Amino acid sequence: MSEEMYNSLQRIAKEYRFKNVCEVAVTLLGLFLKQNRKAEDTPKEEESDEDVIREMFSEFEQWEPTPQPGHVPRIHRPRRGKP
Repeated sequence: MSEEMYNSLQRIAKEYRFKNVCEVAVTLLGLFLKQNRKAEDTPKEEESDEDVIREMFSEFEQWEPTPQPGHVPRIHRPRRGKP
């Protein structure tokens, strides 16, 4: 993975409040697998790869993290330097 790609993923993780880049990657892979399963289960007329990818990311744009039962989100504040 290039440094530029990693930095972009870090920005996305921070912006969408993922725990880290790994969680972003797992989420994207999960969406990909879901779309792949959906495509295998339902016969469709020919769809281009571009259409499938566009649909997958449109669903991702509407995704919001759902708190897990019993999980209290932590607020991370920057540490103060010693005076």
